[in-house]
Amino acid sequence: MSNVKLGSVNFPKLMRHVGHRTNQVRDLVFMRDAIQHKTIKTTDMQDVPQALSGPAVVFGYEDNSHATQSAGADKSYHINSPELLLPGLKAVQTPIISRSGELERTGHRITGSCTFYMPSLSYIKSLPEFSETTQFDELETYDKLLDMERIIQNPSDVSATQQATTFTFADSTAGYEIDRVQFKIKTSGTLDYVEINGNISGSTTYLRWDGNLALSSSEFITVDLPVRNIAASDTTSVYKDGTRSNFTATLSNSFDIDKLYGDSSNELSSLTVQLTSSSAVELKEIYLYKSAEWRVETIKDFRDEYMEVGAVRVRGDRTSRRRAYG
Repeated sequence: MSNVKLGSVNFPKLMRHVGHRTNQVRDLVFMRDAIQHKTIKTTDMQDVPQALSGPAVVFGYEDNSHATQSAGADKSYHINSPELLLPGLKAVQTPIISRSGELERTGHRITGSCTFYMPSLSYIKSLPEFSETTQFDELETYDKLLDMERIIQNPSDVSATQQATTFTFADSTAGYEIDRVQFKIKTSGTLDYVEINGNISGSTTYLRWDGNLALSSSEFITVDLPVRNIAASDTTSVYKDGTRSNFTATLSNSFDIDKLYGDSSNELSSLTVQLTSSSAVELKEIYLYKSAEWRVETIKDFRDEYMEVGAVRVRGDRTSRRRAYG
């Protein structure tokens, strides 16, 4: 048996076959948190600072910037390292949903674990966005993989010439289960903002992600945005051709998606995708979904064959608690 050659595993082909028969093949969003600057001192604290003899002292505290900085006094060389948010990574997941609960002093905590089987690193690095951004080199522990645990709303695809595309939801639609919004868009225009609208106690409220993203009329670009626990001026990323575009949150009337619990006065009302001007636009695979956030814990790389990735998830809340407490 030691002389038997088993041959190469064509893992992308295997996923296509499995994906036609089961839901085990998941379309994931790869996420890596921004790498922030660390506080460093190269001088002492005297009235006239003197250079330290020896290496700079790194305190380990992070500031609020990930932008490029030059080496110098009290600084280390640091290339720009914003968050990565790259959709389009497919993997076989087993099991899809895993839950175990523990009763603790501060409440009930739900955890989960699973294994992802995905193509080789060389294949992943050839995927759109992954191949085009200089920030991605390899899969690392503590990276995140976002999966659609449950789709709450799935509006119909749209192909039209217009500036604003609004998807209106039925009366008494609950929003508290929703974590993120994802859609694919193709247009020669520029994406201005994405807005999710609702009513709280009968008053209109919205969360708007403002940006300026020139899109493509030849290919679909995936946009995936968070809608839970957002404060004014929070930012998120959308990548196109490996380049990051920054989107900034604007809230009206204290928008809180947990308060859209699904009666006639507290409901999710619509989703709007706005361009800067009227253009031919196609929108498809529009999902408002409850996400599962998996943290990479172990990586077994079988080189040119495939990777086996162990992941864990900690669900900080239960859906019933979202409705009750927000």
